[in-house]
Amino acid sequence: MFRKRIVVVTLRGQFVYGFMIAVVLGMGIWMLQEPAIWTSLPFASLISGKKVVIDAGHGGSDPGAKSASGLLEKSINLDVALRLKKYLSRIGVYCVMTREGDRDFFNENIPSASSKARDLVYRAQVANQSGAEVFLSVHANSFPQAIYHGAQTFYNVHKPLSKKLAYAIQYYFVKELGPNKRRPKTGDFRVLNDTRMPGAMIEIGFLSNPGEAELLNNPQYRDRVAVAIYHGVIAYFTNQIPNF
Repeated sequence: MFRKRIVVVTLRGQFVYGFMIAVVLGMGIWMLQEPAIWTSLPFASLISGKKVVIDAGHGGSDPGAKSASGLLEKSINLDVALRLKKYLSRIGVYCVMTREGDRDFFNENIPSASSKARDLVYRAQVANQSGAEVFLSVHANSFPQAIYHGAQTFYNVHKPLSKKLAYAIQYYFVKELGPNKRRPKTGDFRVLNDTRMPGAMIEIGFLSNPGEAELLNNPQYRDRVAVAIYHGVIAYFTNQIPNF
């Protein structure tokens, strides 16, 4: 359980209040209980046997984004991905992981591509060869200004089912993590373009925001993030896409 405290961070002489204070004051509202996890027989019977690819973004020599306190995106992504796998596996979903450790996929056997492109090609190949029905790529966001915050999903505009998946996950981000004005958006991401199944790019928060980075550094909060994605996947597979 978090301790309640008021935090004011000074960045180059400027005070950053808003989100950090709101987060700390609001923690007691939505962190008092463990998240309610759907494991009932009706859900399990509808979803058992499904196959999902979970892609923990970055890894190895590619750390991804980094918070001011030194928190690495690659580590946060992997932790949430493994938690998500744990929950989905409990209801009979087979999870294919693009990575389960701190590694990258800069495959020299793929010619005429940058190291990063080779990594993304490999991840898409794993997904396409798996026969999975859904592709989930877990990332954390970053922006030069520290004011931006909130988890958000992205999808390929040419894949209608991807839109449904993104909307389902976004709904449960708001439900599980608290108020969030962000909405699912279309995006031009190579792993979403190159994978053949419905998929979503899942940005679980901004490491560039000190308050949100502090939350993402807490295992309890990361568990809530994983549960939100889990519930979104269930809603997608059971065709219970909520409106918001």
